[in-house]
This record gives sequence, C-alpha cells and structure tokens, in this order.
Amino acid sequence: MRTRSLIPAAVLSFGCSLHHRPVAPEPARGPARDSLFQLDQTRADSVASRGPVEGMLALLAPDVAYLRAGVPAVFGREAARLLFAASARSSATTVSWQPLGGGVSDDLRSAYTFGVTARIAPARPELRAERYVAYWERTRDQPWRIVAYVEVNGPTAIEVSPTRQQVAAPVRALPKPMADAAATVRATDSLFSDLADRMGTAFAFSNTVDPYGAVFGTPQLVIGPKAVEEFYAAQGNGTSLTWHPVYASAAGSLDLGFTIGDYSVTSRGASGAAVQRFGKYLTVWKRQRDGAWKFVIVGGNGTPARAQ
Repeated sequence: MRTRSLIPAAVLSFGCSLHHRPVAPEPARGPARDSLFQLDQTRADSVASRGPVEGMLALLAPDVAYLRAGVPAVFGREAARLLFAASARSSATTVSWQPLGGGVSDDLRSAYTFGVTARIAPARPELRAERYVAYWERTRDQPWRIVAYVEVNGPTAIEVSPTRQQVAAPVRALPKPMADAAATVRATDSLFSDLADRMGTAFAFSNTVDPYGAVFGTPQLVIGPKAVEEFYAAQGNGTSLTWHPVYASAAGSLDLGFTIGDYSVTSRGASGAAVQRFGKYLTVWKRQRDGAWKFVIVGGNGTPARAQ
C-alpha cells in the first residue's frame, strides 16, 4: 500500500480556502488514516476532560519536538509542559482541532496530519483560526503519539525559559535503514534550501513539493506544484528565505519522514535597511516512486532571535 494523502472538503467550513489546479482523484481512504483523523479531532475531548496541560500532553510522545512561536523548538514532554502551563495561566481559551489532510506510511506505523486549530476565548467570543502540522508514530499494540508538532499562526510563548538541554535536538537511536533514510531526508532539506537561494523560492518550492503537497498561505491552503509556484512568485523578489535542518527522522517503511530546522527571512524595511526575521519549521517528506523525496506539508513560526 502506498502512502496516501487527502484534502477533505471540511477545509471550507474552517475559513481556509483551497487554491490549486485540478488533479487526479486520490486513492480511497483507509481505516488507519480515518482512525488517525478521528484521534486528531479528539484532542479537544482530552483537554476538556484532563485540563489544558495534561490534556495537551496526553497524545505526545516522550521525545516529542514541539514548535511554538516565541521560543526555539523544544524537545521532550517536560519541555512541552512548560509551554502549556504558561498558556494555561494566561487564558481559559477553548481549543479544538480539525484535520484537513494527512497520510500514513506503508507500514502503518508513521503518519502526519495538518489542519485548523480553532480557539475561542470566553471574554471575547470570536473564532481565531490557526493551523498546525503533526507527525505521529506508533509501535505494535500501542496508540498513536505525536513526535513532532508545529503551531502555525498560533499563540506566542510567554514567561517560558526552556533549559539548554530542552532546546538541544536529541540524538535519536534508529535502526540503520531508518537512520540512513533520515540522513537522506535531512540532506534533501539542505539541498532544498540551497536551491531556493540559487533559483528563488517559487522555483525551489514548486520543484520540491509532492504532486498533492501543500503549503499554508494566508488564508488559503495552496496545493500542488503549479499553485505553489504561483503563490511564491506573487510574494515578489525583495525577500530572501534561507533555512537549515537540525533534526530529522524517517518511518520504518522508509517512505515518510520529517525535518525540523531554523530559518531566516531577510527583507528591506521602509528605510531601505535590511530587516531579518528568524523562526523554525517542521516539514513532512514523502518518498516518490522514483526514489526522490518531496515535501507534503510544511509549517513554521517565529523565534525572536536565532536559535542557538
């Protein structure tokens, strides 16, 4: 069975319009992916029953990588706990999640979802729509757990000071085939950045995206190589985007993986002086039939200063 992906029509009801060229129909949905989508949605039930901290932690793997705006990527459940505890003290916001797409690896042990996060604050009853990307893994007889997660347009971390160890990417022990695949995915991400530097983001992204891959626009979800090329071409040539991966992993079936890294954006301010912004990203990669790796979804958020 090949890795599968799907963009449900539910995206329209969550204020995220689709922008893409017509493509061939996707393969039929499978029970593994459907059950994962259902689990993704039940995160709201977990938060409602366990509270904003333990409910958020319930589906995270012990070695989870979590990306929230305002701080570098943090690694481990205890580091994620710091983020959740700080936001819980400052807000009683109701949160729910709606997956819009995703896929499962050939061995049904790794997967990804992406979608919309809806936040409603009691003091101001209006919907705030954000986005997310999650990478999941499971072992035999064990449930799915999130091993990498990025909030896109989400809240900024406040009053949080993770330790040096919590922001250091761990060395993950993987069997040699998986380690080799992870190294290939990481190298592909580096070459992707080099291509963007040499040829521009429109060319690099459109030539590196999976045929059904997507990027988050504002507010649309941009799907497929042609639409992705048009989206980045419309951004103009006055901005430079570079990045480098710091962490990577791959599925046991060697057909799915992810990278986490740091990026910098350089543009010109009103005075003409160069302005730099820094951030971090999570990219999910899928192995193509010809052996090449292409991304299926990417998401990121800002960091006040370059991560060390």
